Amino acid sequence: MRLKQIKIVNFGQFSNKTFDLPSDQINVFFGANEAGKSTTVAFIKQVMFGFHLRSNASPFFEDYTPLAHVSPMGGSLVFENDDSEYELERLYAKGDKTKRGILTVKKDGQVVPENLFFDQIQNIDGSFYADSFIFNQEMLGQVTSLSQEDLLERIYYLGAANSGQLLKLRDDFAKEAGKLFKKTGKKPEVNRLLKQIETDRDQLAQTKAEFSDYEKLAQDLKDYKDRLRKAQKALANIQNKQASLHELQKELSNYTTLLDLQKQIKDIKFDSENYQKAQDLMAQGRNLQKMMQSLQEQLSSLTDNEINDAAESKKVVQQKPQLLQWQAEYRNCLQKADQLKQEKEQLLALSPEINQLLDLQTDDIKQLKEDFLALPSKPNEEFNENSSSDKIWYIVGAVSAVIGLILLGTAGVVGIIALIAGIGLAGFGYVKSEQANKQQAAILAKQKAVKDRRQAFYSKYNLDPDMLDLNSLLTNLNQYKLKESAEKTNSEQLNEINQKVAQLAANVQNIIRKPVDDGFDQILNGLDEIEEQINQQQELVQKKSNLSNALSQDKQDLEELNLQLKAVLAQANVEDMASYDAAYQEFLAQAKIKAQYDALEKNLHDDLDELKQEAKEPGKVLAQLQNLAAQATDTTKEIDALQAQVAKLQVQLDNLADSTAVFEAKQELANTETNFVNSSQEYLANLVVSRWISRSLDLASNERFPKMLSAAKEYFALLTGGRYVDIILDKKLTVTRKDGKKREVKYLSRGTAEQLYFALKLAFIEQIKDKINLPILIDDSFVNFDDRRIGYIKKLLEKVSENNQVLIFTAQEKLVDQLEISPLTFTKGTQDA
Repeated sequence: MRLKQIKIVNFGQFSNKTFDLPSDQINVFFGANEAGKSTTVAFIKQVMFGFHLRSNASPFFEDYTPLAHVSPMGGSLVFENDDSEYELERLYAKGDKTKRGILTVKKDGQVVPENLFFDQIQNIDGSFYADSFIFNQEMLGQVTSLSQEDLLERIYYLGAANSGQLLKLRDDFAKEAGKLFKKTGKKPEVNRLLKQIETDRDQLAQTKAEFSDYEKLAQDLKDYKDRLRKAQKALANIQNKQASLHELQKELSNYTTLLDLQKQIKDIKFDSENYQKAQDLMAQGRNLQKMMQSLQEQLSSLTDNEINDAAESKKVVQQKPQLLQWQAEYRNCLQKADQLKQEKEQLLALSPEINQLLDLQTDDIKQLKEDFLALPSKPNEEFNENSSSDKIWYIVGAVSAVIGLILLGTAGVVGIIALIAGIGLAGFGYVKSEQANKQQAAILAKQKAVKDRRQAFYSKYNLDPDMLDLNSLLTNLNQYKLKESAEKTNSEQLNEINQKVAQLAANVQNIIRKPVDDGFDQILNGLDEIEEQINQQQELVQKKSNLSNALSQDKQDLEELNLQLKAVLAQANVEDMASYDAAYQEFLAQAKIKAQYDALEKNLHDDLDELKQEAKEPGKVLAQLQNLAAQATDTTKEIDALQAQVAKLQVQLDNLADSTAVFEAKQELANTETNFVNSSQEYLANLVVSRWISRSLDLASNERFPKMLSAAKEYFALLTGGRYVDIILDKKLTVTRKDGKKREVKYLSRGTAEQLYFALKLAFIEQIKDKINLPILIDDSFVNFDDRRIGYIKKLLEKVSENNQVLIFTAQEKLVDQLEISPLTFTKGTQDA
């Protein structure tokens, strides 16, 4: 079977991902960790054999439900076998109770039964495929952690269906059997129960012998307990009588006290309400005196100093609104000064010539205007065109004369005419030239006079008449002078405000007696301080007035209280409060005596007659108590003797077995025998199953293993570059080096041990290729192989791929480079999920 296409619909982190495998021998999948390599390996395995088999230990049975909540889960695999093409599509959606997904098998595009595909791979299951055709780090890690014995068995049974699980199951059964029974053991359950049966049988015989003695002692114990109860009842009656007599004796003492209290009682008249009123008046008086003392102390602590010249201070404070107005005006003046300065600068920027006129008076300005208006206009630069035309006359005349001279020899008349014309034209040109020269001289003279006058204007006023717009300049000059005048007025206003502020600052400084700057904020702070002083003084005066009024009122109230107290004392017929307190204390003492008398009389009411009789005949109760005490002593001795005998019999009974103990001993023996039967059956069952599994694995491996070992030697030699040439399986697994030395597997490096197991698994695949030919999946199984070993694995893979298709999933760039195969790449984070 050759895998041609992997199409993932939704699986793990992938959605709508397709890989077309270019080779039917070796295909390389390259990507970083967590990019999806192991997910793709699990996808191939689970599409063929089912999803959600998480109860198995293999990592290929993990739950790869899509990360996003999409449906359905799964995809398809396309295989090519001989001339046929098989497509396996497995999809799982919510509600599928099998948890394996629905498998659809197509052959050459037609839906066919599943067994048509699985019959061709001997109907193997997912565990067989994972154990035999998948190589990953978990599998190799298990190899290095196995003991020598376990490794030998794993190699010997390699490829047997579910051999790894069967070996574990066999060991578990054997371990459980060992826990239950050992020939020389004491702790295993079966050994312990055998010993316990013997002990329980002896215990039952001893219990039956003790039971007859137990019955006789039990009857004696019953008789003694009856006698003990009668004695205890008699003692209780004696004790009750003693208690009654003791209570009567105690009441006799109270009766004596009652008679003494009766003699102390006096008839005292005392008005409690009037006394309480006196107490209240005294308390009010003390409180008033404390309040008066406190008010007097507060008055003494107040100073009598007042602000000097309060009227002047208030007058200064009243200037605060005026100061705020001055502050506003001052800010306006500053703003206006800045504005005027900017406007002057703007005028100078428009007409810089203003600086030349600032010192001129009105008459000078008037003269400037007259001088400017009197200036002649600037002459134009004229060039005499006649001079050029005059030269033309000369030229034409000269040419005609030359022509005439030439024609004299050939055409005499014409030549003469031309000669005369030429002379005439030349003469006319001369006359015209003289006239033009005279006109040019006159023009130059006029231009010079104009230029001299304009130069004289520039020298006088330092103004260029050619660039001067006099009206605009004079207008701007007038505006500039207006701004200067406004600046002067504004400056005077500022000075006036500063003087007023300075004067106010001086007044404030005189009042608060500390320096005050001319700044508005400092003066305002000073005015606030003066206001605070005025307010404090007013509060002080008001407080003193209030304290004085309160003190006067308290004095008046105290006098009234004293009058009321004298009236109350007179009503009680006492001179002062001390006498009233003494009378109150005597009243309380009599009340206490009366309360004690009433309480005793109430308690003794029922026994008063007997107490009066006892008072007449002293000693009668004491004689009765002595007689009862003697009876109680005799009865107590009898009870002690009976209790000792009962305790003795009880101890003897406790040491003997009763009917319950006999029953329990029989039941204990029966339980132990039942547990022994159950544990023995469990032991035998575990032992038989363990041996049956071992025998089954032996039968499954006897014919295949020798052939597999031969191929494994070849592959191991190829993987190790010829350093190891033989594999020997005896009681221990050993390998032979090229130099003839043998080494046990436990002494091999991890990389070499992995190579050995790798070779053995590939040899098994080689042995079953005629029956089962499926792709070999290698998921980053070379991380412990160095570059040299990777080179060896390349040769081995090329040999194995002649019979089986190989899919390599790796994150090692060196491996990809050495295999020299263009990889199918995973890009981490780009899959749809």
